[in-house]
Parts: sequence; C-alpha cells; structure tokens
Amino acid sequence: MDKMVEIARFQYPAEAQTLRCLLESEGIECYLKDELTSQILGSYVDVGGVKIEILEKNLPRALEVMKEGGYLIETEEEPEPIKAISSFSEHIPFLKKYPLEKQIMIIFIITAVLLALLIYFGTLHP
Repeated sequence: MDKMVEIARFQYPAEAQTLRCLLESEGIECYLKDELTSQILGSYVDVGGVKIEILEKNLPRALEVMKEGGYLIETEEEPEPIKAISSFSEHIPFLKKYPLEKQIMIIFIITAVLLALLIYFGTLHP
C-alpha cells in the first residue's frame, strides 16, 4: 500500500478543485483533505487550507503535470525561525541526537523550569 503525500495546499476549495481536475484529467487520482472543514470553519479557524494528496508512486508525474499547468512548485525550505532554533540547538551537545521537534520541546521545558525557579526564588523574602 502506497502512502499519501501532500503536493499542494490552497486557501480556498475552488482553487484546489482546479488542480484536482487537471491531475485527474491526466489519470492521477487525488484526494482533497480538509475540504469540508475549510468550507465550514474557514472563516472562524485557520485549518491550514485544503490539501491535495496523491499516492506517492504518482508524485513524479503529478509534479510534471503541475509544472506544465503553470503551478509553482515550491521547494521545501525551513522557515526562518526554525532555522534559527535548529542552528542554536546544534551547539548544545546533548540535543544533537534528538530530532528537531524534540529539541524544541527540551529547550521549551528547560526555559520553563528556569523561569519558574527565577520566579520562585524572586518571591522569597530574606
């Protein structure tokens, strides 16, 4: 069983339907994830838009069809804040063995504990 991969994300379902039609006209099956959620809750909650997913085996052909259809294909580049945290955590030896998500959680927990200790000892009276 192939896994599903996200190839595009749109704020509005109508935009996603256009790409879906293009891909399906080329014989590539698509799945629109969060389409109904985006329609119902779109004005209240940011659900990340409508995601177009395909089978991983169809990825090269789908990217080719998208490029021919004029869709910009973005390279996966980490956002600037994540790069900053990643470069900061590279200098802490015990964090190197953990994935980035765990590194962020460890840094957050250490910061919270230090802040709690600072508040606790700051409230002690001599």
